[in-house]
Amino acid sequence: IISEPPFRLSKSMTTNLCLLANNILKDHQKNDLLVNLKLIASEEMIALNKGFRKKATDTNVLSFPAAPEAVTHAKELGDIALCMPFLESEAQALNRAKDDHMMHLTAHGVLHLLGFDHINENDANLMESHEIRYLKQFNIANPYLL
Repeated sequence: IISEPPFRLSKSMTTNLCLLANNILKDHQKNDLLVNLKLIASEEMIALNKGFRKKATDTNVLSFPAAPEAVTHAKELGDIALCMPFLESEAQALNRAKDDHMMHLTAHGVLHLLGFDHINENDANLMESHEIRYLKQFNIANPYLL
């Protein structure tokens, strides 16, 4: 987890994010791989979103699968970028705890790295069911019912 000022995480939050990612990877037989999580500012997220998705807007989370050689040699599944200002304002607007929302978006990002998507309704339902199940392991309520 890369968290530079002003985005510092508590030790317990860092532990929970790592456990969450490890649980997901283990369930999908990818527990030998690493996921890099970086907490970033809005400016960096806008630049990433524009560069990779051609959308010059802020967003909460982006996932970047590693190139096949990185998976093979560096044992990295990919990178996840969480935009902390967006995440914090979104959590407040949704009346959710910031840490719970961060856990949800991290699960969402890891699942994207594993190939899950939400382009159509069936895929979205499958991805959401996985997110709900993993969050429940940390006593986090179903984010789609709140």
